[in-house]
Formats: sequence, structure tokens, C-alpha cells
Amino acid sequence: MNVTKILEGLWVWTVPHPAWKPEFDRPDGWGRTVASVYFEATSGIVLFDPLVPADPADAARFWDALDRDVKRAGTRVVVLIGCVDHGRSADQVAERLRGRGVEVSVLGDLAIREGASCRLDAGFDSAAFPAGVRALSVPGISPGETAFFLEAPKAVVFADAVIGAGGGKVRVAPASWGVKTDEGRAHYARAFRPALSAVAGLSPEILLPSHGEPVLQKGAAALEEALASPPWGVC
Repeated sequence: MNVTKILEGLWVWTVPHPAWKPEFDRPDGWGRTVASVYFEATSGIVLFDPLVPADPADAARFWDALDRDVKRAGTRVVVLIGCVDHGRSADQVAERLRGRGVEVSVLGDLAIREGASCRLDAGFDSAAFPAGVRALSVPGISPGETAFFLEAPKAVVFADAVIGAGGGKVRVAPASWGVKTDEGRAHYARAFRPALSAVAGLSPEILLPSHGEPVLQKGAAALEEALASPPWGVC
């Protein structure tokens, strides 16, 4: 597990991708790890697509750090799920913290309630949402795909819609990552890039993708450049 402080109260941790296989390897190592995000909002701690390390020593470090943070920063924790496949360790986190008397809510797009890889307590519109965090739907890709805008640090947390390409660059996900039907491809062509353009319009400084390297400055320009470029994996 690698832990990176982005700003005060904003951290990213990366762990090996649970589905990675040697045949998926690339020269740049992309895809071997996935990232999760920790953010201290004014109303409590927010975890985005949390994944607990599989390595026992790293898992112990993770739980010790989270327990300390919850004790210091408050007892309310909100877990936000960015797409249908990113439930990851949300159930494990919620069960452990609730067992310690912590108030926990696991929220996601209600469209994925039946198919999400974790249990959702409520949708984004029907629960107390963390102050200073906005959920922005990104249609046309994975079901329930959502980007989260953190107002104070001007950061965006992405699930699968945007991939870190290194060197301060990002690329958008290809249509093949979406619903593989004629209707799904048409939805991607119609709605996906306009939704990301609206995210760029919020002038984010920081981009925190689940896959690939983060962008720590000039995030809006990096996203605009990605929108003017072919998607990830297409030259």
C-alpha cells in the first residue's frame, strides 16, 4: 500500500488491483494498482471507492490509520461509490466502523442498487450528503458512473471515466468500457464527453482518477486536453 498526501485532509492510497493478472501487464505498469481517496469534509470523513489492502500488514496499517482519523476528525463517515463495480471494500469498512459505534452511510447512484458490488444505504439525492462535495453524473460509461467535485480543494475524484496517463495528463475512457450494445454506444457518443466537459467547467485544479496517476495542478486544462484527444488506448 502506498499512501500519498495531496493536501491537508486529502489523501490517496493505492493497492494492487484485485483483478490484475500478468497477461494484463503493460510496459508502464498501468492497471496493476487502483486508488481510493480519503477526504475530511466539514461534516465528517468521506471515503471514495475504498479498497482495504489484501496484505495483512498493510491492512493493519490501514485500519489503525482510519481508526485514528475517525477518533480525531469526528464520528460520521460517508462512503461514496463511483460506479457499479467500485463497491470494493465498502461493506467491510461499514461493518467494522459500525461495530465501533461510528455513524456510517454508503451512498451511490440508485440506478445501481440491484447490481452494485456493495450494499447501498441510500442514493445521492435521498441522504445527508457531505458538505462541500458534489456528485456529478457521467452517463454513457459504467452504470452509475459519478465524478465527485470537492469544492474547497477544487479536486475531482473519478471512478472509471477518466484515466491518469502520466506527466500531468489524463485520457477519457473508451466506449468499450461502457455498455456493449448499440444503445450503449449511442449513449456514450451522445452524453459522455459533454458530461466531462461540464466537470471541466468547474475549473478543478486536481484530478484524482481511480486508475493511473493523479494530476495535481491545472486539472481543468488537462481534462480539456483529454476531451480533445482520442480516448484511452486509442492512438
